[in-house]
Amino acid sequence: MKNKVNRYAIFAERVHLMNGGAKSYRDSAPTEEAALELAEEIAKSKKAEFYSWLQILDIMTGAYTEYSIKWGGVLERREMTSF
Repeated sequence: MKNKVNRYAIFAERVHLMNGGAKSYRDSAPTEEAALELAEEIAKSKKAEFYSWLQILDIMTGAYTEYSIKWGGVLERREMTSF
């Protein structure tokens, strides 16, 4: 196992599918700021050409922020939601 999951989990994938779940997990970070920096790195990575969305989930509160991944690895915020 790589490391424990930090408070902010990052998920990214191409299409929203009910069966994505854990397979869409990419990484995690201990703070919201670090998670956003990591999300930006993921969005600009070579693999991101296959992703169209990215979510940062606060596993303590259930709140998440969703982004569209635009051309060139730019993140465009969609909305903030909670369970």
